[in-house]
Amino acid sequence: MRSLTQNLLLLAGVSLLATLAPAAMAALSPAEINSIASQTTVLIAPELRPELIEALENNYRNPQAGQNNPDGVWHPGSGVIIAREGNRHYVLTVSHNFRQRDLNAGISYGIRTSDGKVHIVQQPNDGRGCPLNGSPTPGNLIRFGCYSITLPTRVDGPDLAVVVFESDRHYPVAPSATENSLNVGDPIYVSGWPDPEKERDATTGRCTGRATRRQRRFTWGPVTGVVNPASSENGYSIFYLDNTRPGMSGGPVFDNQGRVVGVHGRGSGGKAQLVNQFCSVSNAPNAQAFESGDFAIEGQGSGRADPATLRTRFSSAQAFNNFMGLIRRTGLNLSFNINPPQPQIIQAALTAIPARSSTGTVDFAIGSVPVGSFDDPQDVIPNIYDSYSSFEGLGSRLRDTPSGGCDSLLLGEPCW
Repeated sequence: MRSLTQNLLLLAGVSLLATLAPAAMAALSPAEINSIASQTTVLIAPELRPELIEALENNYRNPQAGQNNPDGVWHPGSGVIIAREGNRHYVLTVSHNFRQRDLNAGISYGIRTSDGKVHIVQQPNDGRGCPLNGSPTPGNLIRFGCYSITLPTRVDGPDLAVVVFESDRHYPVAPSATENSLNVGDPIYVSGWPDPEKERDATTGRCTGRATRRQRRFTWGPVTGVVNPASSENGYSIFYLDNTRPGMSGGPVFDNQGRVVGVHGRGSGGKAQLVNQFCSVSNAPNAQAFESGDFAIEGQGSGRADPATLRTRFSSAQAFNNFMGLIRRTGLNLSFNINPPQPQIIQAALTAIPARSSTGTVDFAIGSVPVGSFDDPQDVIPNIYDSYSSFEGLGSRLRDTPSGGCDSLLLGEPCW
């Protein structure tokens, strides 16, 4: 039997541990997480130089654009601000947003931030080619993998990259999770900028072709599998059910505490086939039944499935903590934001997410986790071509170009 003194010491020790132990962070609402996402998600695209504009015009006029130019011409992607050192802002994204042919051509890139400004990234070419030669070193673009149409698998190495822009304005840095604590069934939230030029026009029934308007999408769904990063899967290790679209590659994946836990980069193999065939998942027959049915079949066992099976059935992301290990090997010690989301950041862009409307939907639920999407009406680019016209001068020729055929990026490699 313990003495009174021993009991008092034990109680004191428990009290001290409770004081030292970090308090569990409360889950945020989807609207609160979307507010963080809207301020930290960026759009990334190559500059519109004159020869690229001419290629765009020819591609959009051509009904067989997807066959004649299977790699596409101009593909905006997404990213998230994960660190800042002075005026240098570090954006985490996927390497397949930077095509080797564009880097070889010396094309600069633009990063559009939440205030509508486009920041130029000069000389992004790291000179490492594709497949990559040598180790990544600090620069305006740090690639851990690479993308080239000349590769059988298109992507070589971990599909991760960091791109840097400078600005006197200090943009919010997304909170990040240093550990991967996701489990099957946990909710995740993905933010990014879809490219509607790969979607089907609801009026004409044809693939959209040139579309100037962009609207950021915020989606949510359950985790369906978490595996160790595998080189054969280009580092993808978090799998989930979602409503993402092409163009959202590189966008952040948040946990329910509003922390970045991953980087979205792939639609499922099955979803890729639907996009290739119908140009839009939403127009494909039984698209939602296809996705939800897969999760129902896999159930809790999906977490034990092999990566290739998970990739076929579900969208996937790179784990943020895996990226942390990669970036530190370069000698670049970034100061990540590991603090809980600040109340002023949460309130700064708070927008109500309706349960069901033309811009917000809860399509179905898996247990207690809803699966849905929200196209944020407060986060719109009226004309993306105007946004990027400051690079080399965008002529008016592109403005009235008719739409063309379905120019699909995927072609069996579901890079979103």
